[in-house]
Amino acid sequence: MSIVLDDLVKRSSPRSSQMLEHLVSEGVSHKELLQLMACLPRHEFVEPAFSHLAYSPTPLPIGRNQTISQPLTVAKMTSWLLQYARLGRVLEIGTGSGYQTCLLAHFFNKVHTIERQQSLYVQAQQRLREMQVNNVEFLHGDGHLGWPQKVQMDAIIVTAMASKVPSALTDMLKEDGILIMPIADEVPSIGCWRRVGDKWKRLESSPAQFVPLLEGKVDA
Repeated sequence: MSIVLDDLVKRSSPRSSQMLEHLVSEGVSHKELLQLMACLPRHEFVEPAFSHLAYSPTPLPIGRNQTISQPLTVAKMTSWLLQYARLGRVLEIGTGSGYQTCLLAHFFNKVHTIERQQSLYVQAQQRLREMQVNNVEFLHGDGHLGWPQKVQMDAIIVTAMASKVPSALTDMLKEDGILIMPIADEVPSIGCWRRVGDKWKRLESSPAQFVPLLEGKVDA
């Protein structure tokens, strides 16, 4: 661990410092991202019964049979965006509790985020409003359909697993844009791709498990 990162861990609260130590040991080195994850109250983004486990290296329930990804998965996906993407406009499919959304909002000029579960959509919107995060546009809708206004995105991040990328999403991604998405394959994994014309260049990959990407929306 570098002196700078070691100092960051020491200055963090006890529970977030353990999380940071794990992230750094797994190769996460983006200082600003680590600082943000150290400060962001992750325990407020999970169900209250699981708040004592919020900083542990495991996914946790957030309601409606959905989960918040473990910190390392969130850190990897965000790190890839920071390394490869233009930090203009990003589309997130699967708002969930809003934790990943909050991280994206810190780095990107504009975040568009879609959640199919109405209750999670309402909770995340209220949570980020209370945290004074103002550069996020929320939508209760079907992520397979992309954003209803055909805005071109610098990056798209999907936080649920599918066997293929919905065409509505690829159509919204700019040339040289970055797509991060879990893919159900023989070994389920998160992939990071750059769009090059009609082709895709894989930049990163890491084994992972996610809830499935479902169609439609739930009005409850």
